[in-house]
Amino acid sequence: MRVFNGDLKLDDAALNKLFLKQLDNIYCIKKHLLEVLPPMADSASFAGLRNAILQNVDQLKLQILRMDLIYKLYRAKYSNHNCIGVKTLSLEAYIATRGQEQSVVERDFALLIHLQITESVEMAYFTMLRNIAASLDNREVEALLDENFNAANGSKKLYELIAREYIS
Repeated sequence: MRVFNGDLKLDDAALNKLFLKQLDNIYCIKKHLLEVLPPMADSASFAGLRNAILQNVDQLKLQILRMDLIYKLYRAKYSNHNCIGVKTLSLEAYIATRGQEQSVVERDFALLIHLQITESVEMAYFTMLRNIAASLDNREVEALLDENFNAANGSKKLYELIAREYIS
């Protein structure tokens, strides 16, 4: 156990176990998004939004490749998870895009809200994973997680810019 300010902290073995569990969670989210984002892109009425979603799909593929490398570095494999929270969020976004009483612009905006929330969740995962990797002094993993964080942040900012187009 590590000791900080008189309190017990997680040791390296516990941190590694926690790291892999959380990596499984974000990996599940990314795999799920690969399935649901293309239909969401098809439902977007604004070409810029559709292109941003499809660009995000390309980024997801790179992020998954980086996470695959992290698993190799840890000599571990993805342990299937349900990631029901994000699946529910994407279902909610899908339902929002099917609202009959909404204009196409309102549906696009509802989709943008859900996409930004999802990117925020991803960024939180990558931040915490990066912090654990830094604590374990694993610079290579930390760098891969930084790249994934930056990609998620870039997608979130792009969605924010597009959302501003709808409301300004």
